[in-house]
Amino acid sequence: MIKELINETLKPNGKWSIKRLSAFTSFWIAVLYALLPLFKPFKVHEFVFVGLLTYSATAIGLTVWSKKIDK
Repeated sequence: MIKELINETLKPNGKWSIKRLSAFTSFWIAVLYALLPLFKPFKVHEFVFVGLLTYSATAIGLTVWSKKIDK
């Protein structure tokens, strides 16, 4: 099941999509960064969290935009 999810979302044509991979990883890094203070005293900087989420959204937007342009 996990292998199918990876193949369908991150490898659309059988090759790794760098934009999709970067969007996926930056989103989960942002989530882990926000949850880090639950386990260890740490100051979360808002601009880092927002920057990671913005990067993730931009990468997804570029993927969708390039698909629309191709059609």
